[in-house]
Amino acid sequence: MKHVLFVCGTGGITSAVAENRVIEACLAAGLKVQTRRCTPAAIDSNLDGIDLIVSTTYLAGDYPAEVINAISLITGIGCDAVLEEIVSKLK
Repeated sequence: MKHVLFVCGTGGITSAVAENRVIEACLAAGLKVQTRRCTPAAIDSNLDGIDLIVSTTYLAGDYPAEVINAISLITGIGCDAVLEEIVSKLK
């Protein structure tokens, strides 16, 4: 099972939208994922066991897991390419 952290400005709406799209894509690819959501300020306390960070907001700094910019999951523009990248990184 892979662990994904979703980050947005408030840790709520946009990360939930991104999270749902990623979960659907992972299930379709036969991947099981466990997810968490947080704000940028709370990333450090949510990194334990995380394989990938999916963010709909700008993140400064270095993290032990790769960060994927996922604003496309909100706008819909380039959404399929981002989902393919995420699934590929989690395989």
